Amino acid sequence: MSNQLCRCSYTICLLLFLIATGTLRFYRFADGVQRRIHVSDDLNDVLDSEEDEEGKQWGRKETANSGSDIQSEMMKRVLGPVFGFVKLRLGTRRTPEMVTDIAKRWANLARTGAIETKFIGVDWSTVMFTMEKGQDTTELKKFLLEQEEAYEIKIRDQLFRRPGDPPFEEVFQIEEEKNRHSEL
Repeated sequence: MSNQLCRCSYTICLLLFLIATGTLRFYRFADGVQRRIHVSDDLNDVLDSEEDEEGKQWGRKETANSGSDIQSEMMKRVLGPVFGFVKLRLGTRRTPEMVTDIAKRWANLARTGAIETKFIGVDWSTVMFTMEKGQDTTELKKFLLEQEEAYEIKIRDQLFRRPGDPPFEEVFQIEEEKNRHSEL
């Protein structure tokens, strides 16, 4: 037992001596972290040919250039309840029951896509919708524009149509003129 105690005290003394003389430094592992590499701020003569266009655009804020970009950003920030109207495509004679069936089908389809919306048939060419969660308006707009019966969507004071479609009023006037000519 005294032999082991003697060895232990010799080992402790040796470690203290090495630490005191600086030969055995405990911070030797951290020396690599403490070294600094100096990079000059004058990089005018350096040519960076590895960066592509995507890398140059990284980190920059995108600016909304078109009106549709601004509208979609505004739609994302709507939090309260929302209601709107969907104008159905003209050219097909519909009864109120047919419009109600379309509204029911849309409500079931929207529910499967986790969009909580209620649809109500208003007249032979209009369906009204209400939503409790306004942040889902962008998804609802996309959903409705994918439906073949939908022509124009009005949410608050904004109108949405498929690209290239004329306004509903123009189409309605053309349909009325066709009906007048067919009656004559």
